[in-house]
Amino acid sequence: MTGVLQVLQYAASLVFVLLGLLTLRDFLRHRERSRGFLALAIGLLGVVSLGGLVQRFTGSLGAPFQDLLVVVLLASGYALLLFRSSFIPVAPRTQWITLGGLILVAGVYIVLYGGGGGGSPSSLQAGATALVVGAWSACVAEPIVRFWIASSDKPAVQRGRLRSLSVGFGSLVVILIFAALGSGAPRPPVAQLFTQLVALLAAPLLYLAFSPPRWLRREWAYPEEQEYRDAVRELLLFSPTRQRVAERALEWAIRFVGADAGFIADADGSVLAASGIDESQAERLQGQLGAPSDDPTHRIHDGQQQTAVVIPLPLSTGTGVLAVIAGAFTPFFGSDEVGRLTGYAANITAGLDRAVLTERIAALERTKTEFLNLASHELRGPITVIRGYLSMLDRGSLGEIPEQARKALPVLTAKADEMNGLVEQMIEAARLEDGRLELSTRRADLREVVRLAIEMAQPLTDSTHALVFDSPDIEVPVMIDVERISTVVGNLLSNAIKYSPAGGSVTCSVALEDHVGKVVVTDQGVGIPADRIDCLFTRFGRIVTPETSHIPGTGLGLYLSRELARLHGGDLTATSIQGQGSTFTLAVPLMEEARA
Repeated sequence: MTGVLQVLQYAASLVFVLLGLLTLRDFLRHRERSRGFLALAIGLLGVVSLGGLVQRFTGSLGAPFQDLLVVVLLASGYALLLFRSSFIPVAPRTQWITLGGLILVAGVYIVLYGGGGGGSPSSLQAGATALVVGAWSACVAEPIVRFWIASSDKPAVQRGRLRSLSVGFGSLVVILIFAALGSGAPRPPVAQLFTQLVALLAAPLLYLAFSPPRWLRREWAYPEEQEYRDAVRELLLFSPTRQRVAERALEWAIRFVGADAGFIADADGSVLAASGIDESQAERLQGQLGAPSDDPTHRIHDGQQQTAVVIPLPLSTGTGVLAVIAGAFTPFFGSDEVGRLTGYAANITAGLDRAVLTERIAALERTKTEFLNLASHELRGPITVIRGYLSMLDRGSLGEIPEQARKALPVLTAKADEMNGLVEQMIEAARLEDGRLELSTRRADLREVVRLAIEMAQPLTDSTHALVFDSPDIEVPVMIDVERISTVVGNLLSNAIKYSPAGGSVTCSVALEDHVGKVVVTDQGVGIPADRIDCLFTRFGRIVTPETSHIPGTGLGLYLSRELARLHGGDLTATSIQGQGSTFTLAVPLMEEARA
């Protein structure tokens, strides 16, 4: 057991010396006041441990050396108090009183340990040790409690670092209390073993407070990762406006750093969102902070010591600003959060730019809808007049017309009807966009609906085309809006004729299959590339090829036809072989009586 204890004692002393060197290196790298105080506190503890190790190797070096180690120990406690004061200031008067008390305790210890207090040496040593431990613990206990309480509302990594420091110094207090209690009598080996193990545990905890490894940071942050990913997804995809993007982004940014307030400013300096402060305060703070720099952290001296983290947002319209007013502990313990906040700023930038694009697209969509409404209603009147006069000419109401002109009447009427169909498509599309499209359904025989559509399409054919109609002998009962389904079938027939410039038959068949009534329109035309069929059913979606570039169209017909089919509970699908023709299939549910 003695050999094991000696090894543990040497190991604990060496670990604290190494820890002191690491904190010194950390301070030299960053040159920050708070890191300097922590390096001083842990470095002085390392000196105490090294002194104890020297004594074990050389034997007792006398009272002066022991007194020096006690002074160094008390100085480490005061350095930790200054470390705490660098985050939440301790009043200067309190600092001076504490320093005076520690000097007094050191003086009392030196006098008593030197024999000036009377009594047996062991009693003097025990009393002097208890006094030193009490003074050191008084300096250290307040930071320990303060760090632990402050960690409760901090982000995961910052919380872990604060608690590591708190537990590390708490372990040292436990060690010194054990030392004080056992100073008047030999301690059992088990107690010594426990003390050395606690000392070995305290050192890595203190190291984790100022320099936790990357894998541990990931472990600390893991519980927040899924929530963070969900927040980013919502930010990038589901926030409708820039203001809403900024509000949601600011909520998570404040949480990221454990901040109390923050704001996001646009490229022109206007405040998009603010939390914890009003817009006027945000504008004033923005002027105080100035433009973002390479160092994202800025000290604010506005009544109390605060830290602002300022991250640039390289928006498409210029550079905006994300600023969060973090807690006092952020500069030292929040480096990981500040780094992640910088990465999060890229998502904020993407979200704000995406919102601009979405708003522009929405504006374009509104403009398209307004144009459809305006154009369709303005065109309807003149077309109605043209169709009326053509009808009067056909009936002879306007007198006899030459035979050659009479031959042109069916073509003119068909083109007028085609133009009227285009206008109706525009009106229907506008109603669909506004949610005003309603169906007027009734029982109908699908065969008769298709027969009527074929009659309407017949004038569009010529000698090179033939319309072939195939239907079953039994009724195909459906509950549909007859006028609209007839329009859908007419549109399919019109397309089949237009996109068969070389002629060929156009077959339209009606069938009952799997509880649905189907209308299948097949042509022998130019066909459609397989990878572009879905484009046909989008609004204004047209496939322009050298063979079809001369054919007019709005790109609304098939889009509207599929939407109408789906409003009926059915669908419209297409298959095609380029250069050989296309097949369009309209399916609508049969009535219950026909499903049995």
